[in-house]
Amino acid sequence: MTEALAAFQSRLGRALRGEDTCPINPDSPGFRFTMIVRRSWCEERSIVAARSVLKLMPDGGERLVGEYVDQGGGSAWFQATESERFLPFLASRLPDPSHALAVCRMSQALAKARRGVSTFVPPQARIGAEPVVHGRHAALVWFYADPSAVMMALNGGELPPVGPPSHALLFGPGIPNLFRTATEAEVVLWNTLAITGAPANLVEDLVREGVLTYPA
Repeated sequence: MTEALAAFQSRLGRALRGEDTCPINPDSPGFRFTMIVRRSWCEERSIVAARSVLKLMPDGGERLVGEYVDQGGGSAWFQATESERFLPFLASRLPDPSHALAVCRMSQALAKARRGVSTFVPPQARIGAEPVVHGRHAALVWFYADPSAVMMALNGGELPPVGPPSHALLFGPGIPNLFRTATEAEVVLWNTLAITGAPANLVEDLVREGVLTYPA
C-alpha cells in the first residue's frame, strides 16, 4: 500500500511538471488549483532569482518569466541554482544594449567570482613574459552608463539613457568586494591577453586578483 501511494505521488508530481500523464482527472478542481499554486510559486522563485534585472524591464519581465516557467523554470530547491539557470535565459533574450542586460551580466559575474572565493589562491608571479589566460572565476562587464546611476535606478532613481559601452567593471575572486572599475589598459589586456609591452606590475596585479592566471 505504501509503495503504491509513493508511486501515485511520484506520478502526480511529474504530471504537475508536465512530465507524465495525470493519475487523476486533470480537469478536477483540486488538480487545477494545485497547478495554479505551483505556477505561482515557480514564478515567484524566478522573480526573486533575478529581481534586480527584472526591475529594469518595462513590463517587469512578466513575459520572460512566463516563458521561463513554461519551459520548466522556477522549480529549483536552492535560490542560487535558480539564479544560475534563469540569468543565462534572460541574457540571451534581453535587448543588447540595455541596462537590464548589463545588470544581468553583472549578476552572473558576481556569482562566478563568489564561487571562486573559497578555493582561490593567488599564484606566484612568474619571471618574464609568461602567457596569461582569463581567470576561471573572472569576468569583464560593460555598462552603458555610469553603473552607480543604474544602481540608483533600482532604488527609485531615474534610469539614465543607454549610451555606448563606456564603463567596464572587472570581477574576480581576489578583488575586495569581488569587483572594481577597470582601467583602459586592463580592458586592452583582458581583450587581447597580449602581455608584450604591458607593465609587469599590471599583469601581476590582475593575476593576484584572479582576473588573469597562468595556464596550467
